Amino acid sequence: MASRGTGVKSPLSIHNMARYVERDESYDLLNHYLQEISKVPRLTPERERELGKRVQEENDKAALEELVRANLRFVVSYAKRYRNAHVHFLDLINEGNIGLIHAAKKYDPDKNVKFITYAVWWIRQAILHALSEQGGAFRLPPKRANLMYRLEKAIAARITDGMQIPTAEELAKELGVSVREVQTLMHAGNDNFSLNAELDDESHTELADVIEQTAVPSAEDEMQSQSRRDELLAHMSELSPKERLVLTLRHGVTDNLPRSIRQLAAFLNRTPENVSAVLDSAVKKVSEALAITASELASLLLFTNPNPKSILHFWLQLGDLQEGMSSDINPERMPMLESLKQQGSVQKTVDTLTLEEKTILKLRYGVLQDDELTLRDIGEILGLSRERVRQIESRAEAKCRRSVRRGNVRPS
Repeated sequence: MASRGTGVKSPLSIHNMARYVERDESYDLLNHYLQEISKVPRLTPERERELGKRVQEENDKAALEELVRANLRFVVSYAKRYRNAHVHFLDLINEGNIGLIHAAKKYDPDKNVKFITYAVWWIRQAILHALSEQGGAFRLPPKRANLMYRLEKAIAARITDGMQIPTAEELAKELGVSVREVQTLMHAGNDNFSLNAELDDESHTELADVIEQTAVPSAEDEMQSQSRRDELLAHMSELSPKERLVLTLRHGVTDNLPRSIRQLAAFLNRTPENVSAVLDSAVKKVSEALAITASELASLLLFTNPNPKSILHFWLQLGDLQEGMSSDINPERMPMLESLKQQGSVQKTVDTLTLEEKTILKLRYGVLQDDELTLRDIGEILGLSRERVRQIESRAEAKCRRSVRRGNVRPS
């Protein structure tokens, strides 16, 4: 017979009874299905054995359908045990029906066992399989899925009775398992949400649309940061060399242009010989650690420099490069250098240098951007007390603020 008001065939047809329950949460559909199966009369033990023999001996489709139809109510009753799990109730009934059909095909009436006693194992296995496959983002074995259901049921019962969440130790004792098993299942049972899940039916807004990501700075933040940096750079031209140096080291504010030995010496208030010795020591340490030449190290460092003018400025305008350094890199070495880039090996190795070596090396190649040294570190490099560095920083920032208010910018 046809289902009233649905426009589909009756669920009692053997070919579609297991798939009758659509994946829909409509209570109307469930109620209609329950009304349909309630009209099917129960079978006597004798009739069960007769139908079972016909299925086994003659592969009688009509007998199979009658045997299954008469036991659909039991599937619903059994599926209720697993209701409120992570799989919709209608889906549980659907899977239980599939198990029931398998049981009817394999039932042997000569064993002198009631059909439903035999079928319950198949129904249970089908439902547990659905729980393990569909119950979450990760598949659990059927035994674990059953334990997960028992665990959730125990938690719900405890909360209902005592209005508090039970501990893992209490749950382990109640279920007869180890505390570790309970903790593992509780972690695995956490709800998982798709980023593409729609939050409502009207606007079709997805979960990903309302979650703020904080791993990557927004374009607006990047633009504001760069604007502040450019503004500060413009007004730093009015500062004394020492004030400019302190702000550069303290806030990583730099034009990213490589510096000559003489410029570094004046910048740091040191002799060119001292700066050259520290720089040579830093280059040697990093080059030997990475098994590369000084020229290859220069290319790798300049690769991280955001200023497009830095490469030409270093190779053509500094005029004080070590003898033998060249921008020409052996093509056979390029794969190895590319690997060092991808792994960030240069930055990691530079970070192992002393504070003095690291700072002078980065200033040399114009890659000090975003390095924000502490007052103590700056004092160590400049040979000044922490308080003295703080005074210089405060004075320099005050000058920049006054310059901003005046709108007085001179080219640096």
